[in-house]
Amino acid sequence: MKTLPIFLLSGVLAGSVMGQNNAAKVSPPAPASGAAASTNAPADPGAGKFKTDLEKHSYAMGVLLAGDIKRQLSRGSYEHDPEVVIKAFSEALRGKPTVITDGEANVILRNYSTEIRKKADEKRKEDGEKAKVVGEAFLAANKSKEGVKVTASGLQYKVLKAAEGAKAKGDDVVEVHYRGTLVDGTEFDSSYTRGQPASFGLSRVIKGWTEGLQLMTVGSKYQFVIPSELAYGQNGSPPKIPPHSTLIFEVDLLNVKPQAAPPLPSSVTSDIIKVPSADELKKGAQIEVIKSNDAERLQKEAAAQKKKTEAPKP
Repeated sequence: MKTLPIFLLSGVLAGSVMGQNNAAKVSPPAPASGAAASTNAPADPGAGKFKTDLEKHSYAMGVLLAGDIKRQLSRGSYEHDPEVVIKAFSEALRGKPTVITDGEANVILRNYSTEIRKKADEKRKEDGEKAKVVGEAFLAANKSKEGVKVTASGLQYKVLKAAEGAKAKGDDVVEVHYRGTLVDGTEFDSSYTRGQPASFGLSRVIKGWTEGLQLMTVGSKYQFVIPSELAYGQNGSPPKIPPHSTLIFEVDLLNVKPQAAPPLPSSVTSDIIKVPSADELKKGAQIEVIKSNDAERLQKEAAAQKKKTEAPKP
């Protein structure tokens, strides 16, 4: 008997409420007709628990549907009464009259989703205002502590362990261990906890890191207190870092290596066929065959011209 694919109907709810479409979950295909059953096939987990295959399959669908709906409601922070959800689901699935139509349900849930987003935006703004006040007070108090230095940008740093080693430049790749917290001590990230150092290019991180790590030498450990404008600013980094948050990092600089240079253009080793566009062909342009030695010469001339035009003016 061919196994029918099971589609999670709650994908409809995801599309109307959360703007997401769940991928269909499909049961594995049964062996082709006449094929021998695999000796490694898993045991039927529903064996002996149901009176019929129809009851077993239907119950499995219900478990998956309920789990999917529950996850989506939780992810969207939708408050709901499970009994009312079950009542409406049962009526709709059985084809019985429902209190509202599908279209009305979509309108209600879209309005509810808008309300939730509005409340979330208001809370994020409120959290950001609090974080800004707390962060400014922390920076003002911290800069007068022993060993703390302040750069022109406002970055505050303290040497926790000095070392004699290489320094990173703005385009280098660094390997570090670090721990990041909010000013109240809440940890939002830690490579120590993961047990795995992090590697990244200095030009790809927040401004406070780009500046601060260039002060360090390999083998040293610093503490950085980074004002929000050198971190994630007015947007924050949801869900762990509110807007306008001042951040504290302890960083061990383990290694520095230059950013890999982009590969040089390869030499032209074959002829190039240059085909004009349709408009150019209408105007009388012809298909050209550029020999490999000419193509390489033209390539070098174009590179030299580009270098000349990009040269800084006195």
